[in-house]
Amino acid sequence: MSTDIGFLFAVTAVSMSLSSLAGLVIAFRRTGVWGTYDVFRLRQIVEWGFGNALLALLGFPLVGALGSEATALRALGAIALTYIIANLFVLKYRLDHLPSRLAIRYSPVIVVIDVGLIMLATATAILGTMPPFETLLLGLVVRPMLAFVLVLATLGRETS
Repeated sequence: MSTDIGFLFAVTAVSMSLSSLAGLVIAFRRTGVWGTYDVFRLRQIVEWGFGNALLALLGFPLVGALGSEATALRALGAIALTYIIANLFVLKYRLDHLPSRLAIRYSPVIVVIDVGLIMLATATAILGTMPPFETLLLGLVVRPMLAFVLVLATLGRETS
């Protein structure tokens, strides 16, 4: 993993920056009223941002513990796959238990991204190489970015 250390640290920094964007949205929100949509998306931004940072950094101790980069990458792929699927179930649960189901709709773009993430995590778990893992990390950064854009789109509108 030493050959790609700069990339992994960059993904970690971007992921943490995305998590801090939730604070920026709070500063933009002048009314102090939070809609269910905003809270749903802001939680995603922070959770995916922190999860991505941990996933990017976890490779370093795994290489030491497991003895090889390929084995560590396979483990990271399996961890990422578990993380993605568990997170999707949590988001589905939250969506189903919102007071207003009309506030949030499924987006085809999000579905395509999520399917792509599952495919990349599976490829990483099987191949144990850096290219699918690095692409997975980039895809995992796109997910909270999209949630941030969706929250920004609601600024200036009253939501419930």
